[in-house]
Amino acid sequence: MSTLVGPVPEMDETGVVAGEAVLPWLQEVEGFRGMMILTDEAQEKARVLTFWESPDAAERSLTTRHALRDRMAATVGMEIESTESYVVATLQLVDGG
Repeated sequence: MSTLVGPVPEMDETGVVAGEAVLPWLQEVEGFRGMMILTDEAQEKARVLTFWESPDAAERSLTTRHALRDRMAATVGMEIESTESYVVATLQLVDGG
């Protein structure tokens, strides 16, 4: 998970556009399983989470991921505050239908 900081007008929409821009590249990386971008315009923060099939796949993609993260941050005018790695211990989504 990378935390990006900086004042970005319409941060929610910017997050959508940035995500759509990097997703095709990430989909080409072996082991990639998904991405989520969380935004908080009031605190001028965004968190970018990427999901990988295994910790090894995440490690192998580290250089590519950091290059994409850096490019995305620079494009929207934000700085990288931190980057951390986590294992998803559980994920439960409820179908709204």
